[in-house]
Parts: sequence; C-alpha cells; structure tokens
Amino acid sequence: MITGAETAHLSPKTPTIYLEGKLPLVIEKTAAELGLRDGQVVQGTLESKIGALRLMLQGSQPGQAGAAIDLPKDLPAGLRLAAGDTALFRVQVLANGSILLRPLQAAPAQAPAAPSPAALASLPGRTEQLGFRPPDMQALAQLLRPGVLDSLLQGLSASAPELGALQQWLKLRPSMAQLTPEKLQQAMHRSGFMTENLLTQGLGGGLMDLKSVLRQLLRSGATDKDSLLSDSLDDIESRQLLASESLNGREWVFSMMLPFADADPVALRLVRGRRQPGQDKPPLVIHLHTRNRDLGEVWLQTRISEQTEVDMVMWAEREDVTQRAQAMAANLEQELDSAGLHMTRLQIIHGQGPQAPMPYAPPDTGSLLDVQT
Repeated sequence: MITGAETAHLSPKTPTIYLEGKLPLVIEKTAAELGLRDGQVVQGTLESKIGALRLMLQGSQPGQAGAAIDLPKDLPAGLRLAAGDTALFRVQVLANGSILLRPLQAAPAQAPAAPSPAALASLPGRTEQLGFRPPDMQALAQLLRPGVLDSLLQGLSASAPELGALQQWLKLRPSMAQLTPEKLQQAMHRSGFMTENLLTQGLGGGLMDLKSVLRQLLRSGATDKDSLLSDSLDDIESRQLLASESLNGREWVFSMMLPFADADPVALRLVRGRRQPGQDKPPLVIHLHTRNRDLGEVWLQTRISEQTEVDMVMWAEREDVTQRAQAMAANLEQELDSAGLHMTRLQIIHGQGPQAPMPYAPPDTGSLLDVQT
C-alpha cells in the first residue's frame, strides 16, 4: 500500500497580469483570417520568439485552432508583457477588416477562489506523479550518503520524538564490511519499501523504517532539507508503485537503496520474469550500482538460475579496481562453493556498466503538469 502524501499544494495558481497600457495592439491580419468577431473577448498567452514576442490567442470561433500573432517590436507605452504572461483582450474590428486588440484592465485583487471539482479532477493524482519519476532514485541516494542524515540531528530539539527515531535508524545501519544475508534482510525491512505489507501480516510492529522517519522529519519542519526529504519519499513510493504494478506484469521488480554507515549507498534492483507454463523457473537477476569514495563507480549484475548457478559481470571505471577484483576472483568462487553455489562465469570489465537497467523516457510534452511551479 502506498500512503498518499498531503496534496494541499496542488491547488492551481492563475497568474493575474495587470495591463497598464490603454492603447490597443494593432494587428495586421484581418478578423476573417483570425476567426474573430467584433466585441469578442479573447485570452492570449505570450511566447518567446527570436527578437520578438508571439501572442497565442484562445477563444476564437469553435472548431478553429488558436491564432498565432507576431507582436510588433515596439509595444504601446506602459504595456508590460513578457513570455509566459496571460492576458485578456477585447476585439475591435475596423471598417477595412483589420482588428485592434484592446487590453482589459485586471479586476481588483480578490482572495483566491477554491478550485472547482473539474479543475481538481484535471490535476494529476499522487499515483500519476510517482509514475513519472525516473528510476535512478538520485534524491534518496544523496540523502543516504554518510553524514547527510547525521547532520539533521544537530537541528532537532532534544525532546523531539523524531530525534529518537532518526538516531535509532542511523544506529541500525551496517558497515559495508559487516554486511551479511541476515543484515541485508533487516536493511530491506527497514528501508520503508515494504513496511505497510509487513504490518498487514502482523510482522511490522515496532519496526523502525526509513519512510516513517522521513515523514516525521517533514512534519516537524525543523530541518532545512525539506525538499530533499520530500523527493526521497517520492523515490521510495515510486519504487513501491513499480513493484506493485510489476506483480501483474511479465516480471517481478523490486528496487531500493542499501544504506551503509561508512560508505555511499548501493542501488539494488531484483528482477525475475514470470514462469510460463511448461518452462523452467526464470533466473533471478540482481543489479547493483554504487559511486563509492574508495572504489569509484562500480556496477555488478548477477544472474542466479536453477537456484545454484551463478553468472556474474562486473564493471568498474577505475582500472586498479578491476585488477583487485580479478585478484580476488578465486576467493569469491570458494566462498560461493561453501554456500552451495556454483560460479558459471565471472567477467570483470574495465569501463562503464549499463546506464539504464530500467527502460525510461521522459513523458511526452503536455502529459505531465508541474504542480509546484
């Protein structure tokens, strides 16, 4: 379950443009060309054009597209317009068919009206917004770097309830050298990605998870990193949404950031295709990626098939790191053998790894509304 964040900030904002100039805009095109009539009130939006401005008119006759008018470089005195402004004009048709656009003075400022149900319905919902987030979880990666969350402790009151929650969560982070399968499982439980599911099974009581800690910090308003905290929450919930959607798709996907007390976080992504009738169980593919201060940028892709067969590919940008990995390859194979696993291949590559393990493309123009600008 993904809990919806507060959406009070989603109320639409309509800018009011005060047009001080009373002189009309003289338009060279005729009323017939623009589909306008005498006395009509139209709304125009200014767009930038090289060396000039273009006025995009709305409110023309039904069935016609909005007209585009290139404005003269010398606007009437006192008429202040800039790209992005929206203003109202009254159309005046002259005897020769040409037109004037007379700017309408803005009404006195009033308290903003409550958005209509139709306006609210047109805004993207919480789920839609999360679905547009890119897969790299950059905000969460930045938040989990050593020292970032620790610095928030200094700004919290000694009696603040969120102080104890944050301190407890920070103490539970493992060091990279101490990571074991048991600690990995605990880290996944405390990540905030699966808390709600554990609670529904009666297993999450008293669990100190990152998502709950971040919500407490945001509600307290005692930090100067609210934007980073909010974006990190969105990263967590967008990955929850992806995992929920993949349950009904062709593959199962789980993504999270592994935090460490002494190293930069590691992006973890588990992928397994759905088993088809008459076919063997699909392999489990594990993607790891980190920008480590000691090792540089490292990628690791592990494919586990038939429960015991392990195929690994490692990429590292630094040549010395690849050399160290090659020197330790025999030790890794021995450790896998002791755990009942068989190394079928280990390939170590000096260079960049896969940049986009999850397909992603920005949404088409007009499909995403920035509700915070």
